[in-house]
Amino acid sequence: MDKKAIERILSTERLGPYLKHHSGNFDKAVAHYKANIEISESFYPLLSILEIGLRNNIDYQLKRKFNDNNWYENQDFIKIASRFQIDRVSEARNNILRERKVITTGKVISELSFGFWTSLLDVKFERTLWKSIRLAFPNCPKNIRKRKTMSSKFNGVRKLRNRIFHHESVTWSIAALTNYKNEIIEGIDWLDRDLLFWSQDIFRFDEVINKRKELIQ
Repeated sequence: MDKKAIERILSTERLGPYLKHHSGNFDKAVAHYKANIEISESFYPLLSILEIGLRNNIDYQLKRKFNDNNWYENQDFIKIASRFQIDRVSEARNNILRERKVITTGKVISELSFGFWTSLLDVKFERTLWKSIRLAFPNCPKNIRKRKTMSSKFNGVRKLRNRIFHHESVTWSIAALTNYKNEIIEGIDWLDRDLLFWSQDIFRFDEVINKRKELIQ
């Protein structure tokens, strides 16, 4: 593709940060843009395992707490929930109906956003939900299994996830990317003792970074 076509399709605004990073070198900027896509892709298995594991572990613990498979509609939960959680549940139900599907507990749980799940780690729920939710991290050492620790970790991962899923740039620091990878891996390990071992054969972050590190440094 020629330069004008690339600029038109990708947009000069989107390419701007890459051009700045490479002192206006268009070829390097475009190569970096492609590397950003590949590195973002390498995070998908990590993020997928973490997000699904987190929501299902929390769901399991809250089912136990409220003795209700549909705990998100239980009046005891609604009494302590904020407008944010209530709205996210309504959105999940509406999305399912919009697709002409039958609303089931499993569909609602899978439709709820990562932001919904991380919001349950907010300080607001320290005295109401945390005692149950902490059990969602059985492999986390008890001395660091604190609500504040979990909120910081998983909200940090959520910000990276959102940037990647919205096709934004993330590849400006190998150290920062490696730290994110380590944070996610630690989170996966906390969810289950064997989950990391079971899933690590599909993790290719290190391989991709080694291939692209000279370009993005």
